[in-house]
Amino acid sequence: MMTRLCTTNRQNIPIATCLLLFFLVGPPRSLAHDEWYRGLDLESALADSGLVLVGRVSDVSETKLGVGGKGERSLLQYKFEPVLVLKGVFSRESLLLTSDDLGTQQFNGVTDAAPIETGQLRLLMLGRSFAGYSMRREARSFDQAIPRLNSTNDELIATVNILLAVNHNLDRATKVALLLDGLRKQKGAAAIPLLIAVERRALLAAQTPSAVESIAPHLRDASPAVREQAAKTLYALLKADYLDQTKFREVAANALAASIARPDPSFAPRVAAFEALGAAGLQALENTTVNAQLGLGPLATFAEQGARLHAIGDLKVSGESRAVLTLLTQVPLDAPGELQYGAEWAAARLDRSAGVKEVTLRLKKKHDAGLPVVTEIDLLGNLPSAEITPALVDVAKLPLNHDERMAFVSACKKVVSAALVPALATMLVPAQQDIWWTAVDALIKIDTDDAAKALRPHLLQETNLQRKIKMAEFLGRHGIRDGYPYAIEHMSEPYLREEAIAALAAIREPRAVGELRKILETSNDVAWNSAAVRALGALGASDLAPQFLEMAQDTANPLGSSALIALGDLREAKAIEIVRAGLASRDPQRLEASARAAGKLVALPGVSADDVRDRLAVLLADRGASQPARLAALNSLVELNDRRLDGALGLAVRDAGLENGELLNKIEEQLCQRSVRLTLP
Repeated sequence: MMTRLCTTNRQNIPIATCLLLFFLVGPPRSLAHDEWYRGLDLESALADSGLVLVGRVSDVSETKLGVGGKGERSLLQYKFEPVLVLKGVFSRESLLLTSDDLGTQQFNGVTDAAPIETGQLRLLMLGRSFAGYSMRREARSFDQAIPRLNSTNDELIATVNILLAVNHNLDRATKVALLLDGLRKQKGAAAIPLLIAVERRALLAAQTPSAVESIAPHLRDASPAVREQAAKTLYALLKADYLDQTKFREVAANALAASIARPDPSFAPRVAAFEALGAAGLQALENTTVNAQLGLGPLATFAEQGARLHAIGDLKVSGESRAVLTLLTQVPLDAPGELQYGAEWAAARLDRSAGVKEVTLRLKKKHDAGLPVVTEIDLLGNLPSAEITPALVDVAKLPLNHDERMAFVSACKKVVSAALVPALATMLVPAQQDIWWTAVDALIKIDTDDAAKALRPHLLQETNLQRKIKMAEFLGRHGIRDGYPYAIEHMSEPYLREEAIAALAAIREPRAVGELRKILETSNDVAWNSAAVRALGALGASDLAPQFLEMAQDTANPLGSSALIALGDLREAKAIEIVRAGLASRDPQRLEASARAAGKLVALPGVSADDVRDRLAVLLADRGASQPARLAALNSLVELNDRRLDGALGLAVRDAGLENGELLNKIEEQLCQRSVRLTLP
């Protein structure tokens, strides 16, 4: 890394000189691009594989096939002798696979991949096909798809065994403990899959004792790819640390600063470390080692300079505002985006008024010069709305290209200001679906009468029924009933039912109750009748409560679950006994309906139902219950703001069966909002 030539004292050396030196320095040659294992992720591949083995290549043969009478392709046949079976059973002396079985065609044209040759050891992670075994997953490279091993003692094999144990375990906290223990033993390329697996469970890992101590040593690894991944993993943990743990952040910040200071030509680990350092919080600034890395001296690459500036902005480093503003004015308009964004972000964070003014001026200069302004629009969208709204209004007056318009509507969706409605209305062009949908979402988030009026003329232009009905609900909340036909016509369709009923409840069309009653009286279709019951409950047809009570009490009635949800919407206290019984039901639909109704009924004055609240908490944490029922329990407990929720969330977040699902996302969101301290091994 280039020796720092400029100090933070701007009176000693002009910033222009620092900047000139920075731009003249080119990145030195690095061997980091040779690291095939960069970003190596094995966890999901191992989970999905039916057979995982280490095989020695004993023979490779090639067959030429004529194609179309004018072309030719090669089909390679590989013979593997099993050396070590890590998962599954293989009972033969050899395994024959073709290049088609291994999916090597996806890597055609890749020149830096080592071919499979006789004598090599390869790690095979194979799924099932109609013919037998095959590799049915995507990989970043040929070498990552079929990793080459040095020997039967290759450390990657130990990593595979750790990940197989992680996949086997049903407790997410135990998974994290296994991964962290593995990281204390593994090093080099074998650590990367473990670091990535920890990153997936960042919220749990951030509260696991000694997590940072298990990760930090990998910031000192000889491999740039390992150091980069370790920094990325620490970044994820720091972002997930909603408890703002002082010691955790201090240790992480110190390790990141030491990694940045490491003399090495590879820039990627330093970029990742700067990004992580920006998430370390104010505690990082109390560390002299950290402060030493946050000066504005030149670095070897634009990416490093941009990442450091971004960290300065994230941490709001005091005393740097004027220097950063000066630097920003001297950054060329066509400088790399990461440098421009970092400088603009730091300027706006350190001095909101002056920084936003300079960014806006820079945006106009770039536009006049014919340069794209996506970077500036993106940045404005990430700042507080009070200062940003006038700038975005001015941006909308410029002739923008597709990417700039997309950046603009995305920024509006984040800023959420009523002043942006006229500008968003000009972005509603159906031919540009990505921009159209984001603009619609922004207007719905703004949620004013003017936003509804701007969207109203475009309801017919929406071709996606789910989104059309969502628009109809929004318009209905503001007294516009144009979407009523779409909602009532499609409420019987399972994938549209929730949206349609919500829309009907918002629209409040006077004739709706009559039409729904007619459906209930004359239709013999369960789907239509069920939807009608739900909608009548949402519309407050309280005179039907006795009929719905009768339906809900009959566990054999196909309309019972819908009736129970409707009784909850009607706030019918007599249904609380049915809810009690339903929460003990083994019928997933009835259990979900009971959990949904409970949140509304338990909150009624005079209803004593601590046992129902207890049952909701148990249901949320119950690993054997269906996810829709658990989600309903979560929503009810949130609606009740019940004290039992914290403990249930702490148990539910450990359920491995929820990984990669929406319910886990909602659980973690609630943990963050409520700042729940977890009890972990």
